[in-house]
Amino acid sequence: MRRLMVVAIASSLAFGFTSVHALPGPTACMFVGVAGLHVLPDGSLTDSPSPDEQERYVRLTLESRERIANTFGEPKAKPVLVYFSRPDGFGPFKLNAFGSTQFIGPHTCVMIGPAGQSIDVVAHELMHAEIHERAGFWSRFMKIPTWFDEGLAMQVDFRPKYLLAAEDAHGLDEVRHLTSFSSFFSGGEQVIISHYAKARVLVANWVERVGRAAVYQQLHQLRYGQSFAEAIE
Repeated sequence: MRRLMVVAIASSLAFGFTSVHALPGPTACMFVGVAGLHVLPDGSLTDSPSPDEQERYVRLTLESRERIANTFGEPKAKPVLVYFSRPDGFGPFKLNAFGSTQFIGPHTCVMIGPAGQSIDVVAHELMHAEIHERAGFWSRFMKIPTWFDEGLAMQVDFRPKYLLAAEDAHGLDEVRHLTSFSSFFSGGEQVIISHYAKARVLVANWVERVGRAAVYQQLHQLRYGQSFAEAIE
């Protein structure tokens, strides 16, 4: 029995070590509750002990949610929202210095680093959480292509570098082939920026067609059995 316990403990430690290094985002999402972070008045978390920074984070969250509300309506998603101050993440978790949204089943975490502490980035990541909330875990992963997921998040992200230049306006429909994470984020920095910019325009055209007020309802239809082609295209 003792030997089995030792093996089990060793296996758990090995799994934890591997996960932290191979899948730092999902692992951080799983263990964020025991990471020793400060809890802010709105429920978000941070590694920063500074009262000024904590107040700024609360204000940033409020303004980012307001942007989503003003664009599509009041958001329902309530992800675990973490602001970290080091460019390499917090604790043992090495994370994107801008921001990322992590999904563990129905559980969602939005991680915002020091390079992404702006309304654009926070609203973008919170919109990913909102898509997950409206469409549901299964539908988001099995039905929604990455170009649409990123394009819809770009509707609340106004960073100028993702505005499509006139000379790049051709071939918008080519983005529809970027259905997976790996295909959307393949290529150099300028290629990926172009993917974002084209997805933004393609989804903006769809939003104009169905109306902003109908976007959440269209996502709900995915949850209740419709295919992406039936609900969105």
